Amino acid sequence: MRISLILSCPRGSQIPLNYQYEISSWVYWTLGRANPEFAEWLHSQGYALSGSKAFKLFTFSHFAIDPPFKIEPSNGVISVGSGKVRLQLSFLLNQPLEHFVAGIFQNQQFTLGNSRVRPVSFSVDRIEILPPPVFSGYIRFRTLSPICISANTPGGYAQYRHPEDVDYAGLMQENLLNKLAIADHYDFPAQSKGAEEASFDFQLLSEPKRKGITLKAFSSAETKVIGYMFDFELRAAPTLLEVGYYAGFGVENAQGFGCVGQIARN
Repeated sequence: MRISLILSCPRGSQIPLNYQYEISSWVYWTLGRANPEFAEWLHSQGYALSGSKAFKLFTFSHFAIDPPFKIEPSNGVISVGSGKVRLQLSFLLNQPLEHFVAGIFQNQQFTLGNSRVRPVSFSVDRIEILPPPVFSGYIRFRTLSPICISANTPGGYAQYRHPEDVDYAGLMQENLLNKLAIADHYDFPAQSKGAEEASFDFQLLSEPKRKGITLKAFSSAETKVIGYMFDFELRAAPTLLEVGYYAGFGVENAQGFGCVGQIARN
């Protein structure tokens, strides 16, 4: 399920350049306030709310801010002159749960800020459920938030990969297969099975742009994650295309990495 949230804040508000951790926390908090049955389902199906290494099968886009707005790197803020923002949330969910989850976010409010940027109040004005792509085995995508692909070094540290690295496609495929393995709750069409045996062809369509995002900024737990923004074509099993589109490509999806949109074919 992919939903678009139409958000509003006071005109002229300033929000942190690095807002992804706060959005992720708000999503978790909102899901956690669902009724007990749904909250238990979230815990048991990979949407662990605390203390779990299970994949969190959701992701979200960068803010799409209506003009006028101004990015101020020296101050670490974005000035939102219009007070209007769109945000896409994406979940690997079966259709019967879609309207329930969309309802959870209806009329919600949250704040964005940190120790150096005064908190700003946001409200959800409207929600749109977006139509799904056709997962036919070949799709062109554009990143809506940076894709982060990493490999562990012998010392156990994550090493971020560039989309032109020789092992990038293989690591992307492995990550999608790992997500598929724990997505037991999702009812994939029968014709989408056999993802492990299907070919996997990743092709860059644009120059990758490096994007670093700081999580938990200005705290003792501050962490910088590196990803890339680019267009790409992927030929793979429809199952893996579906997993990537809804759950996100690469790692750190629940922190706002790996969200993509479909590029229309010429």
